[in-house]
Amino acid sequence: MASSGVAAGSTERPALSQRSAASISDVAGRGNDVVFKRGTRAVRIRLGSPVDGWRVNCAHTRALAWGSPWDQMTPGTTPYSNVFLLDLPQARILARFSIVHGPYETAFSADGQWARVDDIVLRQRDGERATVTVAAAEQAETCSSIDGHPAPTD
Repeated sequence: MASSGVAAGSTERPALSQRSAASISDVAGRGNDVVFKRGTRAVRIRLGSPVDGWRVNCAHTRALAWGSPWDQMTPGTTPYSNVFLLDLPQARILARFSIVHGPYETAFSADGQWARVDDIVLRQRDGERATVTVAAAEQAETCSSIDGHPAPTD
């Protein structure tokens, strides 16, 4: 019999990492943050950089978010985007890096192990960058994902 990590009869709440990712919904970019609902509670992950787009994996445990911090760029410098790999159940940033172009393509692997941003491959578990080509990262998962771009403001 599998253990849930909480003793029978215990009133203790499960650890954040053991909470159901299925209760995560309504993921969206708002200003410099990624926000979502966990059950009925609103959760915010502060990125410190504008969010122009995002993609959520099928399990609703990881998200990629990206955006260009135009207000932080010195005039005349090459534009870039900040990219974040997020752990949604723990509401934390696993990885952050910058790219000069794009991102043009983002995906999560069908085996649930990898996240891909253009030609950069990250391990979903901890955000570590792959140092070799990972064939499994090329096989993208298919589901109705929560992807998007922020709605224009008036």
